[in-house]
Amino acid sequence: MFSITPLTSERLEAFFGYLSAHIAENGEEGALLFLPLGQQQSVLSGELRSKFELGMSAAFGEPGWRKAWVALSRENRIVGHVDLRMHAQLNAAHRVLLGMGVDRQHRGNQIGRSLLQCAIEFGRHNPEISWIDLEVLTQNSPARNLYEKMGFELIGTTRDMFRIDGRSYNYSAMTLKVDG
Repeated sequence: MFSITPLTSERLEAFFGYLSAHIAENGEEGALLFLPLGQQQSVLSGELRSKFELGMSAAFGEPGWRKAWVALSRENRIVGHVDLRMHAQLNAAHRVLLGMGVDRQHRGNQIGRSLLQCAIEFGRHNPEISWIDLEVLTQNSPARNLYEKMGFELIGTTRDMFRIDGRSYNYSAMTLKVDG
């Protein structure tokens, strides 16, 4: 059992603890690579931490804004997240970028689906947002399958986008129209 709640500034430190552990799972022995980083690179950077801190403090629509939700276990521990943020490009305010993750021990429990639903509903209830975009390692078929089930459309794949630990990885771009 889990619940979904907006990420607040009061919960940011707990979120960074979760995010640090989640990122460290990337590419562990026998685990799926879900970030374009090698195992040694899979740490929570100060840059990412700052982007969350600044984005969460910015009002919706302001430069750098970010909105996030977390999944909480029965024990009130963060076990997943989803976030939307503005594109960095000028004149793209009608499009947002999605990022998400679920703790490895809690995958397969519909947490990802519920988190995505929160982000999609936020997009549908904010007329400024027309599209939700994301990028995913093409080889991450569980994530791609979930995005497709939630209505995201594949719009392109960049072959050999990353070379991690001597292996080539493709990167797929997907999008979902949320303004009707």
